[in-house]
Amino acid sequence: MKSSKIFWGIFFILAAVYVIVSQFGILPDVGVFSVLLTVFLLWVFVEGIRHVNFFEILVSAACICIIYDEPLGITKLTPWPVLGAAVLASIGLSMIFQGKKKYKKSVYIGGTSGAGVSSSEQCSGQNIRCENNFGSAIRYISSDDFRNAQVENNFGSLSVYFDNAIVQEGSAVINIENNFGETNLYIPKEWKVQNNLERSFGSINEHGTNIGTSNTVLFINGSANFGVINLHYI
Repeated sequence: MKSSKIFWGIFFILAAVYVIVSQFGILPDVGVFSVLLTVFLLWVFVEGIRHVNFFEILVSAACICIIYDEPLGITKLTPWPVLGAAVLASIGLSMIFQGKKKYKKSVYIGGTSGAGVSSSEQCSGQNIRCENNFGSAIRYISSDDFRNAQVENNFGSLSVYFDNAIVQEGSAVINIENNFGETNLYIPKEWKVQNNLERSFGSINEHGTNIGTSNTVLFINGSANFGVINLHYI
C-alpha cells in the first residue's frame, strides 16, 4: 500500500511538471499518454530492481525503448525484436539466478520436462523445492513438519497440493516464481493465508473460500510473470 501511494504521488507530480515544461517547447514531440506510460514503466523498472525481478526490469526497459524508438534511432529493433530479446533474457536470468539460491536441508522435487510430458510425484520434508520447465507436473506434499517450499514454473503447468502437509512451527512460507505458465496451489482452507504475491503482465486468482480457522499461518510470496497463479482453497 505504501509503495502504491508513493508511485501515484510521483506519477501526478511528474505529470504536473510535464504540463508546465511542455509549454516551453524544450521537450521532444511526445504525447501525454506516452509520458504517463513512461512514468508507469519506470516505476515497474524500479520495483523490478527492488525485488530482483528480471521480467519487470527487462520488459519495462524494452517497452520504454519501443515508445522512444525514433528519438533513440532503434526503429529496426522495435517492437518485436527488442521485446522478444527482453523476454528471453528474463527467462534465462531467472532460471540461472533462481537456481543458484541455496535452501538449507531442502528436498529437490522435479526438474526439466520435455514439451507435453506430464509427471506426478509425492514428497516430504521441512524445506522443499519444486521446479517444472516446459511440461506438466503435479506435486503432492506429505510432510509432518512443513516449513518452506520454493516453487518455480517456466512455460508449463505445475500443480502443488499441500492438503497433506502439517505445519508444526505455527507458520510456513511458499515462494513462487511463475514465468509464462500456470501454477496451481491447493491449500487447506483452514490455514490463515497472507497473500504477498505480485504480478508482472500476469494474473493471480483465488478459488474457494479461505476460512482461516486454524492457528497455522501460510505466507505466500512471489510473482506471476506473463502467466497465472491460482490459489485453490480446499
